[in-house]
Amino acid sequence: MSWFTFWLILHILAAVVAFGPTFAFPIIGVMARRQPMHAAFATEVTVTVSERFTIPFALSMPITGTALIVAGHIPFWSSDWLVGSIGLYVVAILYSIGVQRPAGLRMIRLLERVPTGDPGVGATAPAGSPPDVAVLGKKLATGGQVLGPLTLGIFVLMIWRPGAG
Repeated sequence: MSWFTFWLILHILAAVVAFGPTFAFPIIGVMARRQPMHAAFATEVTVTVSERFTIPFALSMPITGTALIVAGHIPFWSSDWLVGSIGLYVVAILYSIGVQRPAGLRMIRLLERVPTGDPGVGATAPAGSPPDVAVLGKKLATGGQVLGPLTLGIFVLMIWRPGAG
């Protein structure tokens, strides 16, 4: 096995572990809105998966990616697909760590203060929750709507490699 193949396997496995579960986050969010009594648990699941899988494995991507560039003798600055995908990656990782993660942690803290009991029929936030819960929930959902297309854009560029020949 060549070094390029070795680093490619690690890079792809890291991408699957890091980003695969994130495509379930919108489904978890919708379920939490439909069953607000489980909102704290749903939020904790998504934040925990992000902290234990998504962020650490996503942060390994520059290491394996750099190794791929070196091992494959890829001309970095003349590979628009590579420069573009790295640009999208930087935006996505900074947004994930700088915006989504703090918002998720804040949501957990807010939901911990919500009294348990009747969740309310058709509620979009647990009964008795501060108004910040709904606002923060929308912020997290919007963040997911930003990060999903960024991730797909990176995948498309990395797989298709337009202009690579």
